[in-house]
Amino acid sequence: MERVRSVSLFLFLFCIALLANIVTSRAETRVALVIGNARYLNTPALSNPGNDATDIAEALAAVGFNITLRVDVTKRQFDAALAQFSRDAKKADAALVYYAGHGMQFQGRNYVMPVDAELQDEVSLRYEMTAVDDLKSALQASKGVKILVLDSCRDNPLAEKLARSITLTTRDVPNMLGLARAERTNGMIIVYATQADEVAHDGGGRNSPFSAAFLKEIKEPGLEVGTLFRRVEDEVYAATNGQQSPELSISMVPEYYLNQTETDQAVWARIRATADAATLREFIGRYPNSFYAPDAAARLDLMEQTNKKTDAENAKTAVQKASEDATRLKQRQAERDHVATEAQAREQELSAKLAAAEGERAKLDSELAKERAAQAQVEEQLRTEKERKEAAEAEQARVQALKDQVALLQQQASQARIDAEREAQRAAEAHKASEAADRNATAIASTSPVAIVPEASKSETAVLPLIRLELRRLGCFVGGDVDWGAADLKLGVSKYVHYANLATAPTAPDAALLDDMKKRRDGLCPPECSAHEALVGGRCVAKACGRGEVMTRSGVCIARSPPRAIASAPVASARPKASGKHCFSFAGAEYCE
Repeated sequence: MERVRSVSLFLFLFCIALLANIVTSRAETRVALVIGNARYLNTPALSNPGNDATDIAEALAAVGFNITLRVDVTKRQFDAALAQFSRDAKKADAALVYYAGHGMQFQGRNYVMPVDAELQDEVSLRYEMTAVDDLKSALQASKGVKILVLDSCRDNPLAEKLARSITLTTRDVPNMLGLARAERTNGMIIVYATQADEVAHDGGGRNSPFSAAFLKEIKEPGLEVGTLFRRVEDEVYAATNGQQSPELSISMVPEYYLNQTETDQAVWARIRATADAATLREFIGRYPNSFYAPDAAARLDLMEQTNKKTDAENAKTAVQKASEDATRLKQRQAERDHVATEAQAREQELSAKLAAAEGERAKLDSELAKERAAQAQVEEQLRTEKERKEAAEAEQARVQALKDQVALLQQQASQARIDAEREAQRAAEAHKASEAADRNATAIASTSPVAIVPEASKSETAVLPLIRLELRRLGCFVGGDVDWGAADLKLGVSKYVHYANLATAPTAPDAALLDDMKKRRDGLCPPECSAHEALVGGRCVAKACGRGEVMTRSGVCIARSPPRAIASAPVASARPKASGKHCFSFAGAEYCE
């Protein structure tokens, strides 16, 4: 029972705290973007911006802000965070942006510095830095109070480097230290960690002087935001011996409180009539420097003295109550034992049911495993059958390719033999013609004056056989008479003129035409296949019909008609072919299987 009472008390207090949190958070929706850049890629790291951003985020979350914290952000990450914050600010009653890290000014505009900035020239400012105006634009989306806090004027070596670069190119010495004076923006509070054109301190402790003072003052409830930052200004000025003084700009902003928790005055007005000593002790511990702390201490002393007088009376009744409590305790112990026994029996029953369920589950798992094994076996058989089928098809394709290659080689060999025979025949004919011409020339020379053969005719006779050979190499001539006026040779020359893209056709064989042919690639003229041939790999290959088919004169394969029985038909005579096929003649036609 004591445990039940403790749990009930805890739930009661939790519900009260949850209700108080709901009421507080419902009063106002507040968002904050907190950014701290310390680990820069192109300049030495800063000590405190990361700590400052983390601590400020925790402090703002404690007073009711929904926080977006980013540390060591690049230009792209900075822009993405601002875009999302601008969307969140549209639904908020108050919006705050806090930035800690490097900052600088250029031509009257203020910039904060992402960690990947290099600052090689003025163009870098636009594409590598983030303008403070962009932070203001993100805040403008809020319909309520807008606060911009910049602890961003640390000593920046890249700004000095950029200033030297601009000085060398323009002979102008730009002011880049610190930030320029803030322009008034209606409905906005802008806080700079130091005065315009000055450099802020990074600090030797965990936080910068400005952030340390801000963290201290935000914990004080009931401080109006203007008063809060004026206190921050005084503390920073004192902590830096007058070397740094924050600057505050407030334009058309109503009274606003960052820490909206109860003040000591409000709490005292609520508890001053209480008779609970614990409440008074909590007030003194929470507000030790409060104006009302002495009154609370005096009431606590009076309450303790009154309690001492009643302690004796309470002691008498305590003994009696202790006896009654002991009796009740025994009863409760007996009840707890009974409940424990029932719980143990229930636990054993549940354990038995769980064991039975586990056994059933194991049985189902075993059956499922068998089913999966059978399915895997079937899939393996299907996969094996598919592989066998694919292998058979691949082997069939390979055999067919070899057959086609053998047929092509046979055709090439046959054509080569035919060409060689024709070439030998033409050479013999040319030799006979030459001997006959010599004999005629000798006879003419003996009976008539000597005839002078023009050099051009001698040249044409010499190059014509070479031109014929080149036409054969180029694929434009398949064979025929060695005569410039022969039809086959004219056709070969016409093909060569067409495929060589010559402007005019040669009128006679000469050395210039022979030289032009020698420059051309082999197979310039594509082969012209007959109806019984097909163009394969740049060569004409004999077509082949399937089993049970015959080829017509036009090169089309058709089904073979079975022979009709004719009484007067001669008897078919079968004979083997050299190719391995069995052929026979019937009714004046030859058939092969």
